[in-house]
This record gives sequence, C-alpha cells and structure tokens, in this order.
Amino acid sequence: MNDFSILLIEDEKALRENIAEIIAHYGYHIISAPTGEEGVKKALQFMPDIIVCDIMLPGIDGYDVFTQVKQIPQLLSTAFIFLTAKSTRADTRTGMNMGADDYLTKPFTKEELINSIKARVEKLTQIRKNRTEKDTLIEPALEKMAGLTKTERRVLNKISEGFTTPQIAQKLFVSKKTIENHRVNISRKLNLSGPNSLISFALRLKTQQSDNQPQDNLSSTPPN
Repeated sequence: MNDFSILLIEDEKALRENIAEIIAHYGYHIISAPTGEEGVKKALQFMPDIIVCDIMLPGIDGYDVFTQVKQIPQLLSTAFIFLTAKSTRADTRTGMNMGADDYLTKPFTKEELINSIKARVEKLTQIRKNRTEKDTLIEPALEKMAGLTKTERRVLNKISEGFTTPQIAQKLFVSKKTIENHRVNISRKLNLSGPNSLISFALRLKTQQSDNQPQDNLSSTPPN
C-alpha cells in the first residue's frame, strides 16, 4: 500500500462501498464518511491527501465541505475531487472556480476515477518534493533561530501571519522605523537576503509549527 490516504464522502451506501473498494484495490488507504459533517471531522482527524466528495449530501453539501476544509491550514494542499449527478456547465464551473482539482459526473467509470486520483497523486508527489527542497534551503536559517530576541520573534510571528510593517508597528505599539530595523536584523541574523526571502521563510516556518519542534515554533520566545 502506498502512503497516500483518500477520504471519500458519499451518502449513498452502495456507491460509497463500491468506490471505497475500487480505491483500496489500487493500494490507497481509504477513509469514508456518509455526510458532510462527518467528512469534515474525519478530514481533521486523518488529514487525508485527497478528498473525493459528492456535492449533493444531507446537511452541509460538498461545496460547504470544500469551504470548511480549505480553512484548515494543514489541509490547504489536500486535493479535492467533486462527485455529482449534475452535468450542466454551470455546475462544473462552480466547483472548479472554488478551486477543486477535478469534477467527475455520475455515472463514471472505474478508469475515470482512478485516472483522476493518479493525476492528483502525481501532483502531490511533486509538491512534496518541492517542499523537501525548500526545507533544505531554510535549514541553515532554522539553526540560527536561537539568536533572535523576544521582540524579533514577535515581529517574525506577525510577518508569518501576513501583516505588513505598518500593521505590525500598530500591533506592537512602536514606530514603522523600529519594525523596519527589526526586519533588517532578523534577515541579517538568519542570513536571509532581502524582504521577500524573510517573508518566504516566515510563511514556511509557520507551516512547520505542527511538528512541535522548539526551533520551528514561533510561539516559543527565548529570553533576550
């Protein structure tokens, strides 16, 4: 079995079991849910790589599931495939405009399902490869994190949350010039070249907080 997990959200029991059997046959770890609410809970619990979700569900529909899932930072890169009996161009456009990766109209063949999943797996494999390469690039900077002061950590944390220099200055009750100086000092201490490198580093570091490693956690603030 490969290391990709798939969450299937489908309310029709017979169809859900049939799809799950097909997916499992191709070596993927399969998790299933009969409703959108349960699907969101299982997405949080298992953090699947791919979600295959029917649109017409009891309770919250597939569109609502997609919206809730994409609000979870750890699931931003999770691929999403919509399943539906609808086949109008408008319905397809709605799903794809929301950011779905694919859209299968019932009835679909086993080949169409697996080909769609394999395409998502290839894309996710490339994302993982790129992420590993980026992690290797920021590793030297991670080792220098201990050299940051408590205030510099707070500034770095705000940068990782997407705040601009004026916004950070307002939140920390200091001048913009002070924040600019902190940004320069942080970049120098971490050996980062330019403001874009600092922003990129801060955002990447934020995504690693779930690893619970002290050097990666922006919330930990060593003494000055």
